Amino acid sequence: MSESLHFWKTTNGHSYRELSRVREGQGNIARGQQERVLTTLIRSEQRRLDRSLSVLEFGCGFGHHATYISQLSRVRYHGYDISESMTEPLRQEPPASLQPVEERIFCGDDPLVAVDGRRFDIVFTVSTLVHNPSERITQLLETLGQLVLPGGILVLVESPLMPTSVWDASKHPGSWLHAFADLLPEGWDLHHGPGLVDSHDVYVLKRQGGKGRRYFQLVGPEAPRDESQPLTLEALHTRATPRLLEWASRASKTLSEPAPNLEAQVAELTEQLGVETERFARRQRLQSLSDDLARLRSSRVSFPDAPVTYTPPSSPPGFIHNAALDTRWAFDLPQFGRVMQVFHQEWHGIRAASGYLPGQKLALTSERPLDERELRAAIELVDRSGCRSVVMHGYSNNAHDFMVLLRRALGSSVRILALWHGSTAQFHHTFELESFSQLIDLKRRGVIDALATVKPGMHLLAREIFPKTVLNLPPRLSAAERTSRVRGLTRTALIPTPNDWRKNFYTNLLACQASSRISDIYVTTNYRLPEPIKSSRRIHHLSRPSRTEMFELIRRCDIVLNASLSECQPMTGLESLALRIPCVHGPLSLGSLDSHPYQQLAQVVGVDSVEVVSTAIERLVSLRERAPDELMQMMDDYEQVLVSKAVSVLEAFVQS
Repeated sequence: MSESLHFWKTTNGHSYRELSRVREGQGNIARGQQERVLTTLIRSEQRRLDRSLSVLEFGCGFGHHATYISQLSRVRYHGYDISESMTEPLRQEPPASLQPVEERIFCGDDPLVAVDGRRFDIVFTVSTLVHNPSERITQLLETLGQLVLPGGILVLVESPLMPTSVWDASKHPGSWLHAFADLLPEGWDLHHGPGLVDSHDVYVLKRQGGKGRRYFQLVGPEAPRDESQPLTLEALHTRATPRLLEWASRASKTLSEPAPNLEAQVAELTEQLGVETERFARRQRLQSLSDDLARLRSSRVSFPDAPVTYTPPSSPPGFIHNAALDTRWAFDLPQFGRVMQVFHQEWHGIRAASGYLPGQKLALTSERPLDERELRAAIELVDRSGCRSVVMHGYSNNAHDFMVLLRRALGSSVRILALWHGSTAQFHHTFELESFSQLIDLKRRGVIDALATVKPGMHLLAREIFPKTVLNLPPRLSAAERTSRVRGLTRTALIPTPNDWRKNFYTNLLACQASSRISDIYVTTNYRLPEPIKSSRRIHHLSRPSRTEMFELIRRCDIVLNASLSECQPMTGLESLALRIPCVHGPLSLGSLDSHPYQQLAQVVGVDSVEVVSTAIERLVSLRERAPDELMQMMDDYEQVLVSKAVSVLEAFVQS
C-alpha cells in the first residue's frame, strides 16, 4: 500500500471533518469558492440538458460537498471513496436528502465495481487526484470517463496546472502537482479555468468523439463549453511555467531545512491533537446542556400582555429540517449553501419569508418549550449540516435558548445572526419591546455576531444593528407556476389579512365594495358589518388556505389588498408579485425601490381612506385590463431589481 493510500485509509473522517472546519475558520476561503463553482456548473448542465441530473463525487470523504449538492433541486448526488473510515460520518449521519445512504455512497478499491455499473451526468473530484502519482492519472481519467454518461462531463477541481508533474513535499504524504494537459487521454477536450478557486484550477473534460486532444480556456463555470476560447498545448505550458518556478523555489527551501518531513508531520499531528481536544470539549458542552437550560429558564420573566396566538390541539414536533414547505419555493444560490435559516413553524408570515431565502431550513416550534433532548438534537443537526452561519428569524424563548446553547456548544465555529421581522409599531406589547431589547443584549454579549431588521432605520436605535435593510424575497416560481388558468378579468379581489387594527382589514374590504370593478371578494378572516353599510358584492369566507391553495387563489384574482397601517415588507405582496397579480399596499420605505414604476403604482399613502384605496384598485385593475403586457413587464422588472438588491444585502449581512 502506498504512503498516500495508507494515510487516507487510516484517517478518521470525524477528525478530518473537524480539522477542515478549523482550517476554514482560519481564513481558508477555497471551500466557499469550490461550492460556487460546482453549483454553477451543475446548474449550467441542468439548463443545457433541461432535466434532472445524476452526480458522482469521486473522493467524497466525510461529505462536505455531499451536504449541499444533495439538497439542490433536480440533483441526485452519489459519492465514492476508497476509504471507509473517511466516509464514516457521511454514512452514519447522512443528510435527509441522501437517503437511502447505502444506494448513494460507495466504497471500495475499484470505483467501477463499487458503483455496480451506474453512470452519471457529472463526475467531479476536489483535491483527490493530487494524491495519485502522475503515471496513474491518464488511466484514472479513463476510468472516471467510464462513469460519465454520453454527453456528460468530468469536472476536476485540482491543483494548478503544471508543465510537468512534480511531487510536492509541502502537502500530505505522496501529494503531486499534475500536468493535466499532457496527461489528458486521447479523444478528450479539456477546458481549463484558472483563478476560479484559490490554490486550485478547474478542469472541465468531455469526450469529443474523435482522436487527439483539444484545449480551451474556460471563461466561467456558467459559460457554455462551445463558447470557450481555443488554446494550444504550448500556450498552456507557458501559462503553467510560473507555477513550476514557484514549486522549485519552495522545494529548494524545503530541502535546505533539516528534517523537513519530520517537522511537517509534527506540525500536522499537533494540529490534529488540537482538533481532537476541541471535539472532546464540544461533546462535554453538549452533555452539560441540561444544566445550562435550567439556569436560562429559572431567570425568565413572563409578559402578560404578549400577543396571543392559536395553539394547535396536538403537540408540534420540536424542529423540522428542510421541510418541503420551506424549500420548494426557495432561491437556490451557491453562496448561501452553508447558511441555516432558523424560524418558527407556527409564524406563517416569517416562515414564508425565511422559506423563500436561500440556504438550509430549520423550523422550531414556538408553541411549547423545547426540552433538552430536542435542543441537543437541533444543535447537533446544525453541526453535522456543515453550515457555518445560522440566521435566527424573529425571537421567542425557544429561539433565545437555541442561540445561547448553540454558542456555548459550538463556540466560534459557527456564526450566529439574528433578523428581526417586527417594527416599533408593535412595541405597545411589552413582550415585543423586550424581545427586541433581548436581541440587542445578545449582540452586546457576543452570543450573536450580527443583528439586522427588515424595517428601515432601526439601526438608529442601537449601533449594534446592521445599517442596511434586509429585503424579503418573493417565492421562486417557474413560468408554468406563474401562469393563471383563468384568462381575462375575473372581477375578483382577495383580502388575505387578519382582522386587526394594524392590518386595516375593514378599509380594504370597504374599498373593494366601493369599486365598480370588483364583484367577488375573498376573505380569510372573521368580521361583522352593520346592515346599513352592507353591499351587493359577493363575499366568500375561506378558512386559512395552505401555501399552495393561497397561490392558486391569487392566480384567480385581479387584485390583492394589503393596505395596512403598519407593515414590514408583506409576504402577501411578494407572493402576488411572483404570480404577477398586483397588490395594493401601504408605504414600505425601501429606498430606491420606492421610485420604481410598479411600486408607485401599487403603493398608497392614505391606507385608512376608503376612497384612496378604492382609487388604487381602479387604477391597477384598469391597467391590467387595457395593457396587461405593460403591467407584466413592469412587474417583471420590479422583481428582478428587488431580487438583485435583496441578495446583495443578504450576502453583506451574512458576511458582516
